[in-house]
Amino acid sequence: MLTGIAGTLVLAACGSDSAGSSTSGTAPTSTQPSEGLALVRFFDDPSVTTGTNRRLVFGLADVDGTLRPSGPAELAAVLLDSSGAEIAAVTGRRRDVNLPRAYYEFRVDVPQAEVYTLRVTSDTATADASFTVAAPGSLSFPGPGDPLPPFATPTMADAQGVDPVCTRQPACPFHDVTLSDALAAGAPVVYLVGTPAFCQTGICGPVLDVMMGIAADYPSLKFLHAEVYTDNTATKAAPAVDAVGLSFEPVIFLTDASGQIVERLDVIVDESELREQLTKLV
Repeated sequence: MLTGIAGTLVLAACGSDSAGSSTSGTAPTSTQPSEGLALVRFFDDPSVTTGTNRRLVFGLADVDGTLRPSGPAELAAVLLDSSGAEIAAVTGRRRDVNLPRAYYEFRVDVPQAEVYTLRVTSDTATADASFTVAAPGSLSFPGPGDPLPPFATPTMADAQGVDPVCTRQPACPFHDVTLSDALAAGAPVVYLVGTPAFCQTGICGPVLDVMMGIAADYPSLKFLHAEVYTDNTATKAAPAVDAVGLSFEPVIFLTDASGQIVERLDVIVDESELREQLTKLV
């Protein structure tokens, strides 16, 4: 079964050496002294590969893991390598436009495969979150720089054994052509893999609604959606999931006209961030 959100509390209480656990099997991360501040990781680990401008998304939380309903517009942070050396200063932007859950988007350059740490400061409190950066080609699913594999995704005309084709009520309009046909047409593609009805994160439906709300503003882009289960029992992964090797969702793949992935938006995205990324494709 898809793991859904990787939102594990990755550091714990003030002044302690306690550590958070990870649902994705990585070693717990040690904490730095904090004053009631923690981070919740909104991405699977490992899912980031080496490169520039890599996306990291975290929720700001209390030490018990409760996400804070409010927070500053920006968070200051530093990126540490595996030796603990500071390699960059970065800023996280709060994102919550037309989304019921806020998150912070950070962009980092990670030149080599290793475990990095993001150290965030808010007022006088600090919190550390470690994450793994993998070598390109070492993960089961594609990312920026990789081609998006063509696949005959279910359509309303040909469900390919998936029922329902869309669990949103009413169904979304992104099931008119297959992914293979969309890629062959030579236009940039925006491809969401997620299930509004059975999403473990509770965010797949809102993400799909965000995409529906702005798609008409980008007529040169082709929008597609594929469900992650074959039927309403939500027990068997749909072939579309296996085609891209996913173990979590929702995921939005954005490709250029050649079918190369230029960005992958994992787990959570609001309207402001999605618009910024779609504008780059036009």
